[in-house]
Amino acid sequence: MKTYAMMILGCKVNDYEATYVRENMNKHYEEVPFKQKADIYLIFTCCVTNTAEAKTRKFIHDARRNNPDAYIAAIGCLSQIKHDSEVFDDVDLVIGSDQKDKIVDLITAQDRNCHVSDQVSSDFEHLYIESYPAKSRSFLKIQDGCNQFCAYCIIPYARGRERSGNHELLLKEARILAKENKEIVLTGIHTGRYRDGEYDLYSLLCDLCRIEGLETIRLSSIEMTEINDGIIDLMKHNAKIARHLHIPVQSCDNDILKAMNRPYTVEEYKNRINYIRSQIPDISISTDLIVGFPNETEERFENTLNQLKEIRFSFIHVFPYSRKTKTAADRMEGHVDPKTKKQRVRTVMDLEKDISAEFKKRFIGKRVRVLIERHDENCSYGYSKEYIYTRVNGVYEAGTILDVIIEKSEDEVIGNVAE
Repeated sequence: MKTYAMMILGCKVNDYEATYVRENMNKHYEEVPFKQKADIYLIFTCCVTNTAEAKTRKFIHDARRNNPDAYIAAIGCLSQIKHDSEVFDDVDLVIGSDQKDKIVDLITAQDRNCHVSDQVSSDFEHLYIESYPAKSRSFLKIQDGCNQFCAYCIIPYARGRERSGNHELLLKEARILAKENKEIVLTGIHTGRYRDGEYDLYSLLCDLCRIEGLETIRLSSIEMTEINDGIIDLMKHNAKIARHLHIPVQSCDNDILKAMNRPYTVEEYKNRINYIRSQIPDISISTDLIVGFPNETEERFENTLNQLKEIRFSFIHVFPYSRKTKTAADRMEGHVDPKTKKQRVRTVMDLEKDISAEFKKRFIGKRVRVLIERHDENCSYGYSKEYIYTRVNGVYEAGTILDVIIEKSEDEVIGNVAE
């Protein structure tokens, strides 16, 4: 049997789409690790950061080095944006944001073409996964595309306009996934904008809560302006909704937020966070942050740092601003030099380390629900509903959900199964 290897870059949407392709590839080919020699290599690309593009180049090179005669397919956002560039000169098959349901057939036919249209389809592509390999947590793609056009972001060009899945098909898929996976993570490019006619994200969450066997429903990411009171009330009163929200802030300076075309001020963001915490005191709220955006002066960066100290996120994903052709920010003046951007990333990471440690220590002595993902000879590991990675003393199979009392929170969070 011919072999294939897969590399997945980027977001949870890419992970979901790659899982669909893997499920169908496994019907015809045997998967091997990417570092090994394979007959076919599939690289799911990302275009959000310059680092992601550099990794794509590296993995294409690595695949060709592993097997000069291999068939290489590049799939996803970077393929959509730069399909006609030299990045993919050594690639056999290029697929963008559409036609992922045709990938296996194209590979089997040894198609050696670029199948990328400059106009991304306006239809939601239902891929439908029957089994997630982790057997503990699965992703469910409910939405695609974005209409926001933040000044720094290339995704609307790579993924196209907003579109959502049919809720009946999504619920059918969720019921299948729940037979093997206790947790489902709802994902999309703009998840909070999910809408199927009058049926919205709140409606979907309510129906998912009724699925037998499904223990946890988690939102992968949601914008501050889309967390309505209904979602908060459901999270407060229904234990199936994970008490964790990842709410991108991107900057904590109003001048930068305005230049980014973000639809809120720092004050509006903080007021919403304060309301959420007033309703759910132990909720975990994490965020994404971009530093070094054009015209981010030292004073504006200090504003962001001071606000981060006040908001106190459970964790922060921080990125240096990546310049992208076609975006509004690319045409701005006042670009920050790479050395300064790197220093600002380190500064935020140092602050984040202390704030995150403080958040985790609040759970010492408290009971949390942990979904086990893996184990070694003595301990098991998994995430709590607050998205705290926890080491549990004792050996438990992946997919097990445990009530755990947190005993320590130092280099890692450690707990024992509650009696």
